[in-house]
Amino acid sequence: MLTNIIRIWFIFCSIFTGICGFLLFYMESYLPVLISRTYRYGKFSNNVHQSLLVELEIPKRRFKDFYRFAAPASSYVLYLVVNKYLWNNNIPQYITWMLNVCLGSFRQQLVSPESTFIAALLFTLHLWKRLYETHCVNIFSDKKINICHYIVGIAHYIGSLIAIIGESEGFAKGSKGNFSLRKITYFQLLCTLIFISSSYIQLKANIVLNNLRKDKDGKINYAVYKIPHDGLFKYVSGALNITEIIIYITLSGILWQSSTFHYVTIWVATNQLSTAILTHQWYVQTFENYPKTRKILLPYIF
Repeated sequence: MLTNIIRIWFIFCSIFTGICGFLLFYMESYLPVLISRTYRYGKFSNNVHQSLLVELEIPKRRFKDFYRFAAPASSYVLYLVVNKYLWNNNIPQYITWMLNVCLGSFRQQLVSPESTFIAALLFTLHLWKRLYETHCVNIFSDKKINICHYIVGIAHYIGSLIAIIGESEGFAKGSKGNFSLRKITYFQLLCTLIFISSSYIQLKANIVLNNLRKDKDGKINYAVYKIPHDGLFKYVSGALNITEIIIYITLSGILWQSSTFHYVTIWVATNQLSTAILTHQWYVQTFENYPKTRKILLPYIF
C-alpha cells in the first residue's frame, strides 16, 4: 500500500464541507432538501420533512459516543508512546501494520519523539475533558443529526490519532526514537500553554450554554434557546468553534514536522468555520435583540 489514506480522507472532508457550506450560504434555496437537511443539524437544522432522511437521523446526544470511543483510544495511543519512548519497548506488529495501511508502507519518520509525546498527551487530556463535558456539562436537546455526521466524527478521531503517531520516529519497523526532555523547545511549550488555555475556555463556554437551559431553581428545559452573554460569547457567536480551531492549530504547531496531521487541522478549521457561520446566522434570524457588534469567529474582525 503506497497511498496515504488518512491524508486523502481529510482532504476530501475539507473540500466537501467547504463546497457544501458555500452552496448553503449563497444558494440554499436552490438546493434539494437532501443536501441541506443532511448538512445542517442541531438548532440550525432543516425542518423540512424528508421521509428517507428521517430514517438516517439519530439523536444529537449521540455525540457522546465520539468521546466514549476517542478518550480510551487516545489513552492507548499515549500508552504506546510512553511504552516506546520512556520504556524503550517495541511497537506491536499490528500497530505497525495498521499505520502502513493507513499512511502507506513507505511512510517517513518525520516527527520527533518529543513532539509526538506532547501531542499525544495533550490530545488525550483534551478528549477526556470532552468526555466529561458531553456527559456532565452539555445539555442536549431532542434535535437530530444525520448518520453521516456520526460516521465522520468517529472517523475523525481515528484519523487524528493515526496522524499523530504514524509519522513519528520509532513507529516504523526497525526505527528508533530517542526521547529527551531537553529537546523540548520553547515553541512547543508556548503551543502547550495556548492549547490548555483554549481547552479551558471551551469548557467555560460549554458551562455558559449549560446555564442557559436551567431556571432559577435548577430545573432543566431541554428545548429552550437563549442568547449567551458571558465569557467569549460577549465577542463571538462561535466561541466553541474558535477554541476548537486554536486547539488543532497548536497541535499542528507541535507536530510541525508531520506531512499528514496538518490536513486534520485544515479539515477542522473548515468544518468549524462553516458551523460558526451557521450558528451566527441562526442567532441573528432567531433573536431580534441579538447584539449587532458580536462577530462570527474573530472578536472585532469577523
